[in-house]
Order: sequence, then structure tokens, then C-alpha cells
Amino acid sequence: MSDSDPLTKLLGQIVSDVFGETAALVATDIASFTVKTFSQILSSTSLSIKEVRAALGVLIQHRLVSFSDTAKPGKVDYLIQTENILSFLRYPRFLYLVKTAHGDEAELMVEEIIKSGSETATNILFRTAKRLHESQEVPAQPPNISDLNSQLVSLISNSLIERSEQLGQNTAATAVLCPNLVENKLLLNTPVDVDEKAISTAVMTKCETVEPGNDQDVLWRLNMKKCEQMVRDQMIVAAAGRRVDKQAGLVVQSLLRIVERQADATVSAQFSHQAISDQVAADHGKDSLAHIYLDQYLRVLGDDRTRFVDRVGDSGGGQYHVDLKHIITDMVEGCLDCIILEKFSSKAVRIFRYIREKRFVEEGQLQQVVMIPAKETKMLTYQLLENHFIHLQELRKSVAPTAPSKAFYLYYVDLPQAVRTCVSVCYKAVYNCRSRAKFEAVEHSRLLDKHERIETIAASLKASGGTEEQLEEVAEMMTPPEKEAVKKIHAKLDKLSEAQSQADETLSVLRLYLDYNSMA
Repeated sequence: MSDSDPLTKLLGQIVSDVFGETAALVATDIASFTVKTFSQILSSTSLSIKEVRAALGVLIQHRLVSFSDTAKPGKVDYLIQTENILSFLRYPRFLYLVKTAHGDEAELMVEEIIKSGSETATNILFRTAKRLHESQEVPAQPPNISDLNSQLVSLISNSLIERSEQLGQNTAATAVLCPNLVENKLLLNTPVDVDEKAISTAVMTKCETVEPGNDQDVLWRLNMKKCEQMVRDQMIVAAAGRRVDKQAGLVVQSLLRIVERQADATVSAQFSHQAISDQVAADHGKDSLAHIYLDQYLRVLGDDRTRFVDRVGDSGGGQYHVDLKHIITDMVEGCLDCIILEKFSSKAVRIFRYIREKRFVEEGQLQQVVMIPAKETKMLTYQLLENHFIHLQELRKSVAPTAPSKAFYLYYVDLPQAVRTCVSVCYKAVYNCRSRAKFEAVEHSRLLDKHERIETIAASLKASGGTEEQLEEVAEMMTPPEKEAVKKIHAKLDKLSEAQSQADETLSVLRLYLDYNSMA
């Protein structure tokens, strides 16, 4: 990657927004070469040793940069973690999924872990309880720490939170330069005991910090793999809901819960009809339409082009499995069709689909089948070729050098290559949306600040029982043209936010496809 690479620019922008310019400069520098040593970072960024150390400390704490000395013992290499940086774009969606599945307290706990990168259970519970206590309108008893601890244990048992690596034994002389961090898989999801009384007392007395407990050596972090899985499952469930109906989405949700208990694979192990029935009943109730019409929904989902579930046997009422790779591939093909439709036309989509289905197509054959005039077909195929959606394969009739007429050319779709092209476009789109939103916010900062101050004054007056005349006076502090301008700015910022969210969702699907494709 280079400094002008769309991905490098996006990574630098995300780190800059969250951790500041110095950390962004170091992250961008490492991202431009993927791996760098401390001395290389120092020379290319022109920062002081202290600044580089501080930036690397923050980035390593949040797992945005990793380190190792495997290439050359004694010399530490720093490696950028692209996926972890991009995950900052998906945290709002992930927090919403956690809130939906586990409640508000769980959302606050996960938010605290995201803020600190990794933290002890004592500090997570203390900060969550403190925020809940401060958010109460009427002063009351602090939240029950025992209930919060049970919620934390539930998050750990569901693998949303896991233990960070701990310092392991290293007999080499270079251990001081590069610590050896070891992940204990046996204790990965094992909770620890905390002093609930000390945490409750600290919240009651409004302390800024809590005394370190017995668990101060055990740090907890977010399980990024589980986060990505939750986002993936939500996208598949939404796709099933759009393709069939909401109840079909609930059946797919239950199927994915069965799959998540199995080992990671592109195709799940077989499971019986009874297992599906039990899971749907447990998730949505025996009286739900999803359970009553389960057989019909399984048949419809299996017959659909996406094949959300496959019937692979008849024993025990039917044996089923879920082919995740096929589902994601079909979703990606739908994404590419939409991109081509918006960028070119419906005729271009027709040409692209035909080439994709037939795998190799001659130009003359293409013009006959797609029912588009020859001149327009040539123009559209060249546009698709230029944008890397389709490729050209030359086949010679003879290996000897001959005239061009002795060779013929076939169009074909290299799906992974087309996906990589779209991934690059998505990086640019997300970067541009964020840059434009930042520009709009800075350009109209005085007007937005004035509007926010007036809204705050109006809210405080309402809370204190202000009269209608006072509220009208506050509202008149902004002229009608200013109100109209603020409305337009907010509408523009909302549009940019929505565009960024949609581009990131497309990016998630495309990257998932590339991951599954590399596993094959």
C-alpha cells in the first residue's frame, strides 16, 4: 500500500478522528508499508521518540497495531491491523445489535471496552455503574453491581468479550525488547471474581476511580470475530426477510444460531429437522408463525436462488446444512448487479449477468442473445471491460504466429477481481463521505453551535417550567433564514451519514466474500 492508496487514506482518517493526528501519522506510515520497525517509523514520520512511543502504545492497546520479532529476533516489527481499524466504522451497528440482544447495560459495558481497548472486569463494572447512576434524573441507589456482574458474565459466556493475551515465559535474551504474549484458550471465556461491595461503595461516594481488585492482572477485550459474525448474521437475516418475509428471516436467524455453535467453515455440519424446530421454538415461541409453518418456510428458503438452507438428507424428518459461502456469493452478485445498474444501465446488467452465468461468451454470440443493438453492445462491454467487471480471454486456433483473424476472443467474469475493484471504490466512497461531512461541519460550525446553544437553553427552560413567551423569545434568537440553513445542513449531514453506512455495509459483504473465497 502507498500513501495515495484509498485504504491507507481511510485508515489514517479513522485513526485521526478517534485518537488524533499523531497516532494517525504513525498508523498511516505503517499502513503504507504494512510492516515497519521503530527506527523506520521514526525516520519517515519526523516525530520525536516520545511521540512515536506514545502513539504506538495507544495503537497497540486498541489492537490497531501488533508487534513481533519473528522475522529477525531482537528487532521488533510493527504490523498494521486493517480489519480492527475498519471495525470502528461498524461499532455503532454492533452496539445496536448488543443492545437488542442483551439490553442497555450490556451496551454500556461493550462501549466502555471499546473506549479503553482492554480493561479489567472491576473497572468495566465501576464505569458502567457510574454512568447508569449519573444518568438517573432523581438521585437514587446505585445500580445493583451483582446484576451488572451477571450481565458481564453473560457477555463472556456468549464470547462477545474474551480475555486478552497475558505475558508468557520467554527464555531468549531479547525478551525485554519484544514481550511474548500468550493466549490461554482454556481460560478465554472464564469469568473472574470481583469485589462487588468495593465497586458499589466507590459509585456511592462518587469516586473517580476504584481500588484495583484481585482481577487486576486479567484484562478483557472485545471479540472482533464475534462482532463480525453478528453483523454478518444480521445482513443474512435482513436479506431473507427482504426476499421472502419477516417470518422467514426469523427462521434463518434460528438456523444461524445453530451454525454458530459449530466450528468455523464455509459449509456447516448437518443438523436435523428436529434441531431446527427446537431452536425456532426456543427463539420465537411455539405459537409463532415461523414455528407453525416451519416446513413451508424451509422449502421456500431451500428453493430460493440464494439457498439460505439446503436439504441434504431425508432421515429424521430431514437433514439440512447452511452453505454460507454460497449465500454470501449470491449477495455479492446482487451487489455487483446494483452497482452496474447505477453506474451504467439495465442493459449493462443484462450483459454482465449473461456472461457470468455462461462463464465464457464470444462477442458475436453475446449480441445475438442479449437483444441489444450490436453498436450499443460493444460500447457497454468495453465500459464493463474498462471498469474491470469483465475480462477478455484470447484463444488462438494455432500456436504459430498468425493473423488476428486466426484467433477469437471470449468475455468472462473474474468475480474475485471484480469484487476487489468494488472494495477499492467502497474505500474511496467511505473516505469521501467522511471528508465531506467533516468539511460541512467545519464550514458551518458557527451556525451549528448557535443552533445547539439555543436548543440547550430551550430544553433547560422547559425542564425548569419556563413560560410560552420565554420559549418564543429563545426561538426568535435565530432568524428564519438561519433556521432554513440549519435544516439544510442537517439534511445534508444525514444523507452523508446514510451514504457512509450503506457503503460500509456493501464493503462488509464484499470483504466477507473475499475471506470465504480464500478459505476454499
